Amino acid sequence: MNNITSITSSMTQAVVGSDGLVSMSDRFNAALAEGYLWAGRERDDILATANDPGVAADPQRLFELQQRQEAYTKQIALSSALVSHATKGIETLVKS
Repeated sequence: MNNITSITSSMTQAVVGSDGLVSMSDRFNAALAEGYLWAGRERDDILATANDPGVAADPQRLFELQQRQEAYTKQIALSSALVSHATKGIETLVKS
């Protein structure tokens, strides 16, 4: 149930050049920015929900919170791994 942001859906934030094209770096920057904003909002919402006494008292809502936290953790771990691999790839290209 991972919500992976499509790069093409983030083009509203990217800069379109005079030729009508969008550079690859602008596409990635827009997608990453959207992902970071989502992660921040999701984290804040998860923390607010976790601090709600009504959630702790309701097993169904507590289970939903745990599932949501698991999905968030998986998304962050995936993003971290992708950034790490991209960084290593760029370092390899720069060194050669």
